[in-house]
Amino acid sequence: MINYRLLIFLYSVITISIVSVISCTHQKKMVTPVKIWGRTSILMIGDSITEGVQSNPSAEPYTAVAAKILGKGFTVTQVGCGGATTWDWSSLGGVTHCGGQFWDRNVYEARARPNLPADVVTVMLGTNDATGFFEPAPISPNEYRDNLANLVTNLLNDGAGQVMLMTPPPMCESTNPDVVMRLEAYRTIVEAMCSTRKGVVCGPDVYTLLTEDDFQGCDPHPNGLGHLTLGIAVAMMILGQ
Repeated sequence: MINYRLLIFLYSVITISIVSVISCTHQKKMVTPVKIWGRTSILMIGDSITEGVQSNPSAEPYTAVAAKILGKGFTVTQVGCGGATTWDWSSLGGVTHCGGQFWDRNVYEARARPNLPADVVTVMLGTNDATGFFEPAPISPNEYRDNLANLVTNLLNDGAGQVMLMTPPPMCESTNPDVVMRLEAYRTIVEAMCSTRKGVVCGPDVYTLLTEDDFQGCDPHPNGLGHLTLGIAVAMMILGQ
């Protein structure tokens, strides 16, 4: 059994300067530390990575790692949608393709809204946007910005106390340069939105937090180590540490 208290301590010692890496900007807005009255609800939105898909060697998904660190005062619900883009999660998307199934409702309507309101909603999207997976073409930075803004608006209107935006993960060095350019543009968009928009705060800067050791080759899904690193970072951000 993993000793998460020891793991958190070791992690903080090894990465004593990590706060400058996992935050989206130097002038960031972070999650306000929550006062637990009963249970604090956390909703985690994303694609297959949030759903728990990993490269080898695999371990617990980051959502489960974060839930264990947060402890009994929190309820953590993940609604990751394999293959999803910001287009799918926004109300601009119409009928979307998720996990090999066609939904008769937008993914947001099918998965997010039934789990709202929530005290904190985390969002990590961009991998499929950058490659155009399950889409006619890759999602341009302008489209990504519009889709993400639409998703944030819907979340806040439907009862999200705070929306914590996370930058998309990096990809291997041999990735198509156009894909890398889109990911970097998405990162800039997330940084701007989480720093300036009311109700939106910065989560881990996943683009710089994860390294090549956190993936198996060019698999876009983090391995068990990557999920562990990400889960700890997310939990620490939610706790305001």
